[in-house]
Amino acid sequence: MIRIAPELVMALGRDDFFQHFSGALDRLLPVDHVTLFVFDHAFVPHFIAGTSRGEGSITSRLSQLYEKSSYYYHDPSLKWVGQKSDEDEAIPLLLQMHAEDIKDEGYRKNIYEDNGLLDRLSLIDHEKQKWFTLNFYRDVESGYFTEQDREVISVEACLISALVKRHLSFSVPTEWDAKTIPPIEKLEGLVSKLGGDLSKREIEVCARVMQGLTREGVSLDLGIKQPTVATFMRRAYTKLDISSLNELFPLCLAELSKQV
Repeated sequence: MIRIAPELVMALGRDDFFQHFSGALDRLLPVDHVTLFVFDHAFVPHFIAGTSRGEGSITSRLSQLYEKSSYYYHDPSLKWVGQKSDEDEAIPLLLQMHAEDIKDEGYRKNIYEDNGLLDRLSLIDHEKQKWFTLNFYRDVESGYFTEQDREVISVEACLISALVKRHLSFSVPTEWDAKTIPPIEKLEGLVSKLGGDLSKREIEVCARVMQGLTREGVSLDLGIKQPTVATFMRRAYTKLDISSLNELFPLCLAELSKQV
């Protein structure tokens, strides 16, 4: 279990938070690099912070390259739906991506191969309308994340996500504010293209939940009862072969990448 040391708590909202976080994480399993991205209203990821175990962190340079070169559109992890879960949908989604899984040659070479990166685990989570991804990387020397490593992160996922949310809430407002809310029309358009023969109401409900509305909020916005909202969500998830909002998000990202 991650040890919540006083130094880690005191670092919340500060530039050195991820240095302390990485140190706490190291007691669980070796991670060579950590990066945090938040998604804006257009679902474009923006680098917030990162750190490396050794000297001379490469996270800022590579993350900026990832953004400026739009490599996120070729990120295969955004096209995967992680392991299903019948648990509460507040549980973060955990995805794994090997370097060799990247089909785009420029992305694979410039980010991974040229820098000795081999593997990545990503936690995707949200707080209402605000989405982020926390990435853990391993170099060639460290080897792939194992199933046991995945389990370690899964067990700690809620705690890790809570720390990130609190850190962001203490950070500069422009990094984590209402500008991240996607327009409802954009969300409805993305959801409608996911397949599954979704009905108009199922699309409308999914889009509003993605936007951050509670079931009560969706109920008031669409003029339907809360149990009906839950029914439409359940039907939509079944048609899309997913089980949570955190699985719906990467599906929408994947659909967005096809439009580029």
